[in-house]
Amino acid sequence: MQNMERLLDAIKFAEKGHAGQKRRGSGADYITHPIAVSYLVAAFKRSKHLVDLLIAAILHDVLEDTELTFEEIARRFGAFVASLVYELKNDDEEIERVGKLEYQSRKVIGISSYALVIKLCDRLHNISDQPTKNMVRDTVELMTRLRAGRKLSKTHKALVAEIERLCAERQAEWELKNAA
Repeated sequence: MQNMERLLDAIKFAEKGHAGQKRRGSGADYITHPIAVSYLVAAFKRSKHLVDLLIAAILHDVLEDTELTFEEIARRFGAFVASLVYELKNDDEEIERVGKLEYQSRKVIGISSYALVIKLCDRLHNISDQPTKNMVRDTVELMTRLRAGRKLSKTHKALVAEIERLCAERQAEWELKNAA
């Protein structure tokens, strides 16, 4: 299968899995989110594995939010893509045990470099799509912990800087609104 066909297949696969799901903030069809995340990966990352990274970005929430399985992903898109999607899946029991911010902090420090690119693009899109004040506050803290907790590539640093810029922009907007 050619690269474009593989990407379209991933979109159809994710779209079927996320059928009927909506984005919390905007109410848009959920599939718009993973497509946006893949766009951000393409904008920030250069790699010989770019197509696989784009596919993993498109599929990044399917294990968490749909009935699709690791085996289905591996069979259709290969072990590398499936392993990235698995790596990006949240562990709800661990989140319940240690708290969401602590869980996310540990996760971003421990995941592979490729998975971190996708995770940061996911966060960047979430911050750009009607975030709550708590999400912005937690994101600022998460980026601080990430910078302190692991060596970051040039791509990671660019993504973190863009996330921090957007968070500062959101906070400034809210402060202006409150001052008025």
